[in-house]
Amino acid sequence: MDGEAADALIDKLRATIGMETVFQSPDEFGRSSFRQYALAIGDFNPLYTHRDFARSHGLPDVMAPPTLVCDTWQFADSDIDEEGRQIALKDELGMRGLRAGNTYEFFQPVHPGDIVTAKRRTKDVYVKTGRSGRLLFWEVETSYHNQRDELLATNVETMFLRL
Repeated sequence: MDGEAADALIDKLRATIGMETVFQSPDEFGRSSFRQYALAIGDFNPLYTHRDFARSHGLPDVMAPPTLVCDTWQFADSDIDEEGRQIALKDELGMRGLRAGNTYEFFQPVHPGDIVTAKRRTKDVYVKTGRSGRLLFWEVETSYHNQRDELLATNVETMFLRL
């Protein structure tokens, strides 16, 4: 990408800082999705699958494996593009960046019946120069809330693109 096109892209992305997109789950989270996700990631903690066990540990019911709320698209209801990605969750400006990392914070468990709202916003945009040239980084923060607007988790995802 030439310098002028790269600078224009950086400016467009910086203009998205602070903009928020909100997605609300079309359905309640349920026990079966907790169990299926736990099996898929190989985490057999009975807090995710056995109601009596969860209750014996002070929970009102089973809970979701913590990253379920962040790692799935259950909270979004949109069409899929030709690459299998949900259209509503595409990167800012439709860019195809690579993931540089995630920082998760979990505040309380997700339980069956929770309806999750995800609030996604561009947090920061910056450029670094490495051995291979300039890299564009952008951080997207998503906060997840239940139907009572209680904060469940946050995920700051850092993406990058070689300029």
